[in-house]
Amino acid sequence: MSMGETELLVLLRELDDPERLEWPLHYDRAAVSLAFGGLVRRLETDFGVQCEFEQDTQDSSEYGRVRVPAEATVCGTRIVVCVSKFGSLAEVCADNPGPTSARTTPERKARWTLPTSRPWSGRWPNLAT
Repeated sequence: MSMGETELLVLLRELDDPERLEWPLHYDRAAVSLAFGGLVRRLETDFGVQCEFEQDTQDSSEYGRVRVPAEATVCGTRIVVCVSKFGSLAEVCADNPGPTSARTTPERKARWTLPTSRPWSGRWPNLAT
């Protein structure tokens, strides 16, 4: 089923907390903190390194970020995972997320495009070995 723009906007407004625009209605800060901590531990275990992270970002719809160091990845570029306060949404970026990154060029983006895509296995690869 496909939604039109108007219906989608109505649905999104229903999910907003009327008093706190930076998080959804019924937001459970403790549950999100536990899940984020689990993500950090999982990345540290799978990559075999300690990851920098920041969490509970104030005045933002982003809950936090985890940075996997470049030396732990096969390609030698750090991985940044940005986690949203709105459900199980995350953005995974090579190097530096954000539209103003001087290093993000069409050539650089193409470098990270895989020629084939395999279905998600549900398991992060251990790229540290």
